[in-house]
Amino acid sequence: MFELPKLLITGAQGQLGYELASLSTEGGFEVVSCASASLDICNEAAVSEVLDKHSPQYVINAAGRRPVSIDNRASDLDVNSKGPAILASACDERGMALIQISCAELFNGSAEIAYTEVMEPAPVSDYGQSLWKGEQAVRERAERHIILRTGWLFSARGRSFVRQLLESARVETEVCVADGLMGSPTSAVDLARVVVALIKQLDCDADNWGTYHYCAAEPISWFGFSEAVIAAARQYEDLKLERLVAVHQSELGHHLRPVFSELNCKKILRDFGIHQRSWRTGLMQVARTLYSYSE
Repeated sequence: MFELPKLLITGAQGQLGYELASLSTEGGFEVVSCASASLDICNEAAVSEVLDKHSPQYVINAAGRRPVSIDNRASDLDVNSKGPAILASACDERGMALIQISCAELFNGSAEIAYTEVMEPAPVSDYGQSLWKGEQAVRERAERHIILRTGWLFSARGRSFVRQLLESARVETEVCVADGLMGSPTSAVDLARVVVALIKQLDCDADNWGTYHYCAAEPISWFGFSEAVIAAARQYEDLKLERLVAVHQSELGHHLRPVFSELNCKKILRDFGIHQRSWRTGLMQVARTLYSYSE
């Protein structure tokens, strides 16, 4: 009888990690979930101990740290650079495959067409730089790896943008939202589906290792996505919000994102047959999940 491989997921309490653990378990995989609090991927001894104890066939690194303000130093982002390097070496030594999650913030946002996997990254922030260093380390150290870049991740859990926006919309009449950003919101559930599909094909001897892009279809502005989030929520509750206010992202005190971060996803369709789904479907699913908690 065919047995599905064992997966080890780092960052299991994050947006993607949570959905990935849930979906993989439902799909019959044996799953080891490691929250960041229980496994520091920057600790080489701890990583070796966990991998030796559980012996997974695939390690999915969903651990990552996004700066919450422009004052974050690069040293705070070791989990995005040093962590993948340690995981890659440890996986390669044990013959394990590594799936490293990355994102579009590696690029500087100056392109006029969707970014492909062969276009050269040029990060504009310490966060982007840390992701790029992590990617390079994975390529150098792990022979069997997938680097999966995605768009603006959103979900019904944790401190996701959707939850934060709705929290503000319940108590404020005006909420400021970044203007001038164009990209691809991507549901964590959708991205988890893609990761599981990749593993199933890799485990059937698909030899398509390397870097891939996946984000939801229908690029939209950050402001437009924010409007869609509010519209979805108003199907379930009355919000105090009267108006979204478009401001430059620098006024919000967050790290600066590339103004354009659309990803070309033709390669993953060609090699794995994975089609993009609309972010609108993902948003409706997130809204149903959010409001089911209070029903």
